[in-house]
Amino acid sequence: MKRDLCVMWELDQVSRKRLSSLSCQASGSPFLCTSFHPHITLGCYEQVDDRRLLEYVRRFAEKAAPFRVYFEAIGLLNPCLPVCFPAFRGALRQHYFAFHRRFDNYADRWTALSGGLYTPHVSLDGGGQPLDAEAQRRLEAAFSPFPGRVEGLSLSWIRGEYDYQVIASFSLPEQPAIAE
Repeated sequence: MKRDLCVMWELDQVSRKRLSSLSCQASGSPFLCTSFHPHITLGCYEQVDDRRLLEYVRRFAEKAAPFRVYFEAIGLLNPCLPVCFPAFRGALRQHYFAFHRRFDNYADRWTALSGGLYTPHVSLDGGGQPLDAEAQRRLEAAFSPFPGRVEGLSLSWIRGEYDYQVIASFSLPEQPAIAE
């Protein structure tokens, strides 16, 4: 079946908790929406065969090992989307270029190699309302750079703007099948 899919780096529990706390600061609520899932998007693919991409994701995950990321800044991707930016270096950068050797012709303009627009980030709030000045102050006060760890790779079905369903997740093995 062909559909819109997203490949996501899955983060360790400590990073997810820290990012969840930042999302609460952005929203001004002590509670998160049930669909909040902190991750770093590796690529979004339009009308791609899900079986072929699923197999590629599985094999890629088998060859990778968990790796460190460093969350260095917060900001806005647009007036309605506060985000946390990991540094685009080391394994995060290397894996982006390696992964996109295949299926890049299906990638959307934001994640394709050919577009040059890829900006790795973790979305902190999906409310759809512009972030007001008070929310920005809360978020800035709550943020300080921190290290994180990528531990898995997932594939999700994009059903709408803020609606997706994870259809497969793969842990990155401590001893990858093929060293990178």
